[in-house]
Amino acid sequence: MVHTLTAAVISVFVFLSGSMSLLAEDKSAVVLLYHRFGEDGLPSTNIKLEQFDAHISELVNGGYNVVALSEVVRRLKAKEPFAEKTVAITVDDAYKSVFTNGWPRLKAAGLPMTLFVSTDPVDQGSSNYMSWNDIRQLRSEGVEIAHHTASHLHMIHAGGEASVADIARATSRFEAELGAVPPLFAYPYGEYDPALEKQIEELGYIAAFSQYSGPAAHWSDLYSLPRFPINERFGGMDRFRLIVGTMALPVDDIAPVNPVVNEGRNPPVFGFTVDNTVRGLSAMACYPSHLGRAAELVRLNGNRVEVRFEEAFPKGRNRINCTMPAGGGRWYWLGRFFYVPGGELD
Repeated sequence: MVHTLTAAVISVFVFLSGSMSLLAEDKSAVVLLYHRFGEDGLPSTNIKLEQFDAHISELVNGGYNVVALSEVVRRLKAKEPFAEKTVAITVDDAYKSVFTNGWPRLKAAGLPMTLFVSTDPVDQGSSNYMSWNDIRQLRSEGVEIAHHTASHLHMIHAGGEASVADIARATSRFEAELGAVPPLFAYPYGEYDPALEKQIEELGYIAAFSQYSGPAAHWSDLYSLPRFPINERFGGMDRFRLIVGTMALPVDDIAPVNPVVNEGRNPPVFGFTVDNTVRGLSAMACYPSHLGRAAELVRLNGNRVEVRFEEAFPKGRNRINCTMPAGGGRWYWLGRFFYVPGGELD
């Protein structure tokens, strides 16, 4: 659900020549991901209310451009620039504390929110989840409702046929309860592969989101967009100010394309080519989520970077996060999701 971000990510600063000109016209936006609000017994998916209040204060008073997620997607599709420090707020799973604690605070501050709903828990009437009446009320107050499957299944493990059937069941519930099918989709647990991306696109969704860290950029794949997960451990203000001010590192030729790691290729060789306008690549550091330290970086043909480490990813969800200073007190960030089959499902 979250990645292991060490203090070393923010330990080195360097001024990038020419970087200040990039800040006037951002080509990426930060998308935040929350789950629970004030449910302090569940720290892995919860944000403490005092932490959330501090986040809202920073977004309101810190010079950010907070917009609806649909506006972020529209600009990504049209390749339109973003205002400096554009941020969108998303919440997954429709827990009741979103209705009682999260949205009232955002509404009072005038900040938009998108809610990704898994329909089965809502239909089951659990006291821990919102009801359809709650969801309709949020929609009437301006909250964007989005699609998060019916059963919140592990889609890679379940396979394409079962995943499409689960999505169809949720779609019928959205049509019955809300009269429309949400056009935005989020993968449960952030798990996806190229086959699932293709299926989501063919089903007519205009974009799909995962859960690995990084800003969403003009060059991002619209069907595996990143979001920064936030919980109690990763909800401190130093980290929050870091991530909401990040810009996507401009890259192409990312390899491997498939985030699913085959047994014979673990660890994978993760590589990408950085745009030649970016200077100061010697300040970049990349952190595989299981290492607790930076990996070795190898430069090939100037701006081609390969991230190398010997320790295999464990089974389940893994990530690599690459960061470097972008000038003006902001940071470039490139995140990547990896999945090793065979792990215990949670």
